[in-house]
Amino acid sequence: MAARRGSSGLRVAILGGASLKGKELKEVLEERLFPVKKLTLVDDDEALGQLTDFEGEPAFIQRVAPETFTENDLVFFASMAGAFTRAHWPQAAAGPAALIDLSHALLDVPEAVVRVPFLDEHLQPPASARRWFIVPHPAAIALLTLLVRLQATGRLRQVVANVFEPVSERGAGGLEELQEQTVRLLSFKEFPRAVFDAQVAFNLLPRYGAESRVHLEEVEDTIRREIERCAPALADRLALRVLQAPVFHAHCLSVFVEMESSLEVSAVEAALRGERVAVLGAGEAPAAPVDVAGRDDIVVGPVLRDQKRPATFWLWTVVDNLRLTARTAVDIAETLAG
Repeated sequence: MAARRGSSGLRVAILGGASLKGKELKEVLEERLFPVKKLTLVDDDEALGQLTDFEGEPAFIQRVAPETFTENDLVFFASMAGAFTRAHWPQAAAGPAALIDLSHALLDVPEAVVRVPFLDEHLQPPASARRWFIVPHPAAIALLTLLVRLQATGRLRQVVANVFEPVSERGAGGLEELQEQTVRLLSFKEFPRAVFDAQVAFNLLPRYGAESRVHLEEVEDTIRREIERCAPALADRLALRVLQAPVFHAHCLSVFVEMESSLEVSAVEAALRGERVAVLGAGEAPAAPVDVAGRDDIVVGPVLRDQKRPATFWLWTVVDNLRLTARTAVDIAETLAG
């Protein structure tokens, strides 16, 4: 593959190159003009040989090999399943490459830094000496951003968040299952349950079926742990619940915020507004999942004061989950590339 800038740039590998996260990551690397000298896309056997492209050049999905970790400067773990990351992590850790995990599989590795670069100064000491990084769950990124900015007012008491999870967090299989369930239910036919072991179409779920490979309780645990790793004091003020929504893409969060004392809505809006956050005004319609497709920012609002409690507010928050994950991963990579 031709280099972007002659012989300069980094040798980059994406493990899970055929996954939804891997595809989004590849697009963001292109859009951000990340200095890629060579890009290698690898995945499990089911994806071998798939044809894609990068910067107008053809690229094929390859099998993971020892040189994936010894001959690259930067490795992204972009599989939708943590098991794929854990299977290859020991070999990757022994190599010289910097590692960026989008699968949350390295949460049990104390040396791995959970990082959101645009919040670095608020969350943790500089991580320049580290080379293993974890990209938080999209809801964790959104909640950390809200918590940090509200805490800066000096009045944050507690936060309660209901997170509505899209099926794309379960990968292409989740998308296909929701689509097939929708079609079959409308035809009064039996529907597939391989991913969720439950009816997702036309439904909201507080948990998946017993035979599901992933459970919503595990998602909640991931979000909690990532927030705790970044900001333990703020995590203590957060109550969290994750629900499965019948939408393809984008996380929606209904966030209840209690402050120490009353604030004007405009003061809350001002506290939240800033880098990577768009705050909608009172006259604007609340954002929907389709409105944030392809956006890097976290969309909040309109901010509503609770009708009976003047120190409490409701923050409707929506993010493109795949885009936010990929952009954060590339942000980390950009700090490493200098």
